Amino acid sequence: MPITILAHLSERLRSLSVGQRTALPYSVYAVLFPPGEPDDGARVAAFGFAREHGCVMENQPRAQQVVFTRKIASQPAGQGRPL
Repeated sequence: MPITILAHLSERLRSLSVGQRTALPYSVYAVLFPPGEPDDGARVAAFGFAREHGCVMENQPRAQQVVFTRKIASQPAGQGRPL
């Protein structure tokens, strides 16, 4: 499924196993996190979104893409982060 809204990206990130990655071209990144690269506000939002999904985000300017990599296994449903 093409990623066109944040819900699609959320679904994709949740489906990744630890170590797996998914890349978004800058054109898609700009739609999800306007106005896109190189805006600091877009970066803050994207890094936060990645962290909420147990991922890290890497900007790859030469490839004109950002890559999300799963670093933390998903928690079972209903088990949020401890307070």
